[in-house]
Amino acid sequence: MSEAFYKKPLSGLMLLAGAVGGPYMLFETDVGKQAAGGMSQLVGGSTVAEASSGSYSAGSIGSDSAGSPSLTDPSGYMMNPASVEHDMQQPAIHTLQEVLRFDIAPGWVLERFPRVSTVLADTQLDGLRVPLVTGTAPSDIAGTLTYSFDRYKRLQRVVVQGMTGDATRFMSELQQQYQMQQVPSLGGVLYLLSWNGKATSIVHIEPAAVIYADSPYARFKVLIELNQAGLEYGLSREAQQLLDAGKRTQRW
Repeated sequence: MSEAFYKKPLSGLMLLAGAVGGPYMLFETDVGKQAAGGMSQLVGGSTVAEASSGSYSAGSIGSDSAGSPSLTDPSGYMMNPASVEHDMQQPAIHTLQEVLRFDIAPGWVLERFPRVSTVLADTQLDGLRVPLVTGTAPSDIAGTLTYSFDRYKRLQRVVVQGMTGDATRFMSELQQQYQMQQVPSLGGVLYLLSWNGKATSIVHIEPAAVIYADSPYARFKVLIELNQAGLEYGLSREAQQLLDAGKRTQRW
C-alpha cells in the first residue's frame, strides 16, 4: 500500500488522538510537538497551553451548558493516554474485534503496543492504557484503550474513549457480539448490557460540541465500557456517574 494512502488520513487521526489524549500527547511526544507547533501557528502565535487551557479542568463526569452529561473526564480516568512513538505515516492500527476481548493478559498488551501507561482506574484493579486507532475511515475510532486486571491478572474491564465520524458500523458489530439493548435517550444514543437488572456494560455515543464539515473523523464522542459478566466489579465509578447524571436530568 502506498505511503500517500497513510499520510493524510492517519496524520489527521493521530492529531485527533492527541486532542483526546490531552497535554501528555501534546508536549511529551514527537508527534505531539509537531502538532503543537502547527496549532500554535493556527491560533495566531498563542501557545497550545493557552489554547487548550479551557478544555482540561479539575473534576469528573461533567455537564455541558445545556445540562446534559458529558463524556469528558478531566480527572484523567480515560483521557490521558500513552503516546504512540510510531512514524506518523505508519501508526499501529488495531480493530475493535482484536482489542475488545476478555482472553487478553497483561503480556499481550505489552507485546502489541509500542508504549503502555500504567493507571489506577480502580483501587481493586490494575489498569494498562494505550492509544487506539482502528483505521483510516470516518467510521473508525481514534482515542484511548484501557484494560483493567484483577489481582490474578484476569481481565475484568475494557474501556474505549475517543472520537469517530460515523458510529453505525462498530455499533452494529457490538450489538451482534454483546446483544446490547438501546435505551431511549436525548443528546445521542445509549446502549446497555445488564446482569440481574443492573447495568454492567455501556456504550454511549453523543455528537461533538461543535461539528465541522471538514472534520469527518470527529463528529461523535464515544465511550465503550465492557465488564465481565456478574456484579463483582460492575460499571466503573465514572460510567455509573454518567448513567446517574443522565437519569437525574431525564436524558434517558
